[in-house]
Amino acid sequence: MKTKKTIAILLSFMLLLSLTVVGCGSNSTSKQGEQPSATTPKVIQVGHVSSPNIEDPYHRFAVKFAEYVDKESNGTIKIEVIPGGQFGQEREMFEGMQLGTVDMGIMTNSYTSVFVPEAGLFDLPFLFPDYDTANTILDGPIGQKVFAAFEGSGVTPLAWGVGGFRQLVTNGGGVRTPEDFVGKKIRCMQTDMYMNTYKALGVNAVPMAYSETIPGLQQGTIDGVDLPLSVLAANGFYDVADYISMLGIFYSPITICISDSVWKSLSNEQQQILKKAAVDAGNEEREFIEKVEAEKLQFLKDKGMIAIEDVDYDAFQKKLASFYEEQKGKIGAELVDELMAALQELK
Repeated sequence: MKTKKTIAILLSFMLLLSLTVVGCGSNSTSKQGEQPSATTPKVIQVGHVSSPNIEDPYHRFAVKFAEYVDKESNGTIKIEVIPGGQFGQEREMFEGMQLGTVDMGIMTNSYTSVFVPEAGLFDLPFLFPDYDTANTILDGPIGQKVFAAFEGSGVTPLAWGVGGFRQLVTNGGGVRTPEDFVGKKIRCMQTDMYMNTYKALGVNAVPMAYSETIPGLQQGTIDGVDLPLSVLAANGFYDVADYISMLGIFYSPITICISDSVWKSLSNEQQQILKKAAVDAGNEEREFIEKVEAEKLQFLKDKGMIAIEDVDYDAFQKKLASFYEEQKGKIGAELVDELMAALQELK
């Protein structure tokens, strides 16, 4: 019995010794005189609701952000992209960031404006005649004022990207002026801003599921629909509509945001890395979307669509003057006035 006990003690001692040796050898790759390397990188997840396609504006923004963060942090911060609405739809994603259950998200402006009314400024129709004008406004004092309005929401915005302009495809003639729009049956999204815009233009707005739009054009239930060029090109709308009017009815910025609880947990250096990476990724994504849209327009022309490109933007803005006034109560009169003055200066 004594021998068995002695053996057991010896075995226990040997096991303890072996574990100690293994533990001491875990940093054996370090060079002599160096301290052990830092532990595993910090992982932050960023979600979006779109598909994991590198040409998709949301996914591209997220992927490029991850690449830039990896580079700027020398691998000490890793961004994990979570596509396809795995964190829920956009409202749920924003609420998750407020609660701290979602790290980061890429948000459509129209959903952001539910929580930050000032963001609704960029949902106004017929704001920007082109991407250069939009970028100038977003990257200038007005864009920063909208970002400042996030204070207290529980979410911090880092940079702007873009979903694209919504253009109009129609049968029975194109649309160049507000008069061309009157009486047309146009499918639109069921949001107050979109529905009220069409009402102000004398359009018969038809709420309709996206899946019903092609049959609707074929059967004459609707005369037209507004959608981004990439969607129009990818889904064969050139087979069911004759005209594409480059109205840019609505410009759709997207924003990469981070939960305040995550943001405040980061060092100043880490915050600067994320901010710079977000701005760089947003700039790259915006340039890419602009380039792709030009290619998509040419594709639709090649398919036989008649493009209306000389749109009378001034006429649309004059037509909607009273509509803009009505929105001041929701967005903020000072902010709307500042935007309109800036747009006049850029003409």
